[in-house]
Amino acid sequence: MNTAPDTFLYDGSFDGLLTAVAYAVKSQAPVAGVYAEHHYMPTLVAGIRQIKTEREQAQRLFSYLNSLGRMPARLAFNGYLSEDKESANYIHGLVRECLRLGKSAADYFASEPIRNLKGLDKKVSFEAHRLNGLIRFRILKDGLQYAPIEPDHNVISYCANHFIKRLANRRWILHDIARDLALFWDCNTLQPVSVADDFTSFVAENGEVPPEEMAEQELHYQQLWNSFHAAISNPARENHKLQRQLMPKRYWKYLVEVG
Repeated sequence: MNTAPDTFLYDGSFDGLLTAVAYAVKSQAPVAGVYAEHHYMPTLVAGIRQIKTEREQAQRLFSYLNSLGRMPARLAFNGYLSEDKESANYIHGLVRECLRLGKSAADYFASEPIRNLKGLDKKVSFEAHRLNGLIRFRILKDGLQYAPIEPDHNVISYCANHFIKRLANRRWILHDIARDLALFWDCNTLQPVSVADDFTSFVAENGEVPPEEMAEQELHYQQLWNSFHAAISNPARENHKLQRQLMPKRYWKYLVEVG
């Protein structure tokens, strides 16, 4: 029997992560770790197992986690969205605890992987919730609405689901500039879409859509919004510490009122 520890590498996708975790759990050899390829730093000790993504394998594992209640699957998914370098190792620990404890595993706080996943779940959920209130859509010349974001975690899918409910009858694009991920809602379906490189570069550099791409009414609304924001501001009562708590500075880049 091979007793050398193995490191399992996957392609960075959620299905790839679940596939690698499934193989790690089944492994007869010690597991040195589970990592996305782009996060892995080679060592001289562990052997490398490059795991090819198997969608059916991934779906079986995710269905198993779902069968134990909402929390195990949520911890795994939000752990992935956190993009924490150790998240796959935490999820590997979660699955092992689920196999040992069943439904009660998600509440087993003595487990370090589960404690860490709980912390990541809180960060991802909190950022998605806060960002929903800070996203500003711009109306483009063709009526399409566009909003750029740069969240710490990969929360674009959560934000898109939020706006599907609130802007169901509008066409819009939500664009994670840092990850170059864009989702397009056409009033019926949500689908990934590509945004032109020169457009993305301009938005990333300037924090705003090129003026020539915006509708006249958008420019008018932005002027009104900025005038309103300035009018209600009372410099004598400004609380910059509280403002940064409610509206962290890292989100200001794409806010019309502070641009």
